[in-house]
Amino acid sequence: IIIILLANMVTAGVKDGAGSDTLGPEATAKRSAPVARLALVEGGLEVSEAHDGPSGIAAFHQHNPDLVLLDIGLGSMDGFEVCRRIRSSSTCPIVFLTSRVDDIDQLVGFAAGADDYVGKPFSPRVLTARVHAVLRRENRGNLDDSTSHVLEVDPLRVDLAARHATAKDITLDLTRTEFDLLVALMERPRQVLSREQLLESVWGSTFYDGHVVEVHMSRLRGKVLAAAGITIGVAVRSVGYRLGLG
Repeated sequence: IIIILLANMVTAGVKDGAGSDTLGPEATAKRSAPVARLALVEGGLEVSEAHDGPSGIAAFHQHNPDLVLLDIGLGSMDGFEVCRRIRSSSTCPIVFLTSRVDDIDQLVGFAAGADDYVGKPFSPRVLTARVHAVLRRENRGNLDDSTSHVLEVDPLRVDLAARHATAKDITLDLTRTEFDLLVALMERPRQVLSREQLLESVWGSTFYDGHVVEVHMSRLRGKVLAAAGITIGVAVRSVGYRLGLG
């Protein structure tokens, strides 16, 4: 497995191996990329490293990686633009590693095609766990023809093998995460799913902040509404979400 690591050496932040005390500013600036690389290598992953947008895109095309770990602050070509360019030709999972974890930055990142965020300062163990979780999701989604299966909850239809979704026969332009979230709702259309259930089903772990569910659900709901004029992903106060049809 090859991970392309795009790390901004100036704004980086790292926590110690126990995930507790934050290293000082100079140490974090020098150690972020090496610590992240070491953590991933020790986690059994092969890593190729780049430190700016153009070289990162070149490395991406050279190595055809299984996942991209991407910093936002990369100079003239920021991480959002790198993400957009990669996403225009590939469905490779993209994880942002950044200290910019405000809602607006997350929304911009998810709109650009990101699959997940890891905030800085970070624990190497947490980083490795999140990367492996995203890779598990990707492997789970790679179905061959023998496992072809279609879910239908009128007027929604999902082809799991082709990873194609429609609403009222209108194709939905969904990210990987939005597609998986729609599948989770359609598999249990009459059930209210808690945030924890959705995190386990879609992200493969309950380790994530439940806020990530809200962000992706909002984007999924907006896309379905814009395409077909129907509302899905109905929030049930203090419980979770249900598909919301019928």
